Amino acid sequence: MKPLFLLGLLLTLGCSSPSSQEAVNPMEAPEDLLPEATFVRLLYEMNLLEGARTGNTLLGDSIPLSDYYLSLYQEFGVNPIQVQQSFAYYHGNAEQMAIYYQWIIDSLRGDVQTLSVPRDEEDED
Repeated sequence: MKPLFLLGLLLTLGCSSPSSQEAVNPMEAPEDLLPEATFVRLLYEMNLLEGARTGNTLLGDSIPLSDYYLSLYQEFGVNPIQVQQSFAYYHGNAEQMAIYYQWIIDSLRGDVQTLSVPRDEEDED
């Protein structure tokens, strides 16, 4: 369901015409805004989690998804409120978010290709 949502979001953003040459985020940056690179890497990891989810858990696991998110936040040294505020801020610039999501989609495709290589071909390299 999430991939369809992301695809729809990208299509909507890609088809909208900007009102000015340079997009400006109308929202004021929060004090503890995640740096752009950290935000995009975190968003990538969050999309991996969402892709593996079945309801409130991950495929083949009984640990609640929220525990995975908390572990991810700890790994990045952030807290849920900081993530939520940064998410809201960065989503204020639709053009830039489309670029972030395109990078995430391209990275996920690359991961699929890497994981799809048979082991014996991988060993020859």
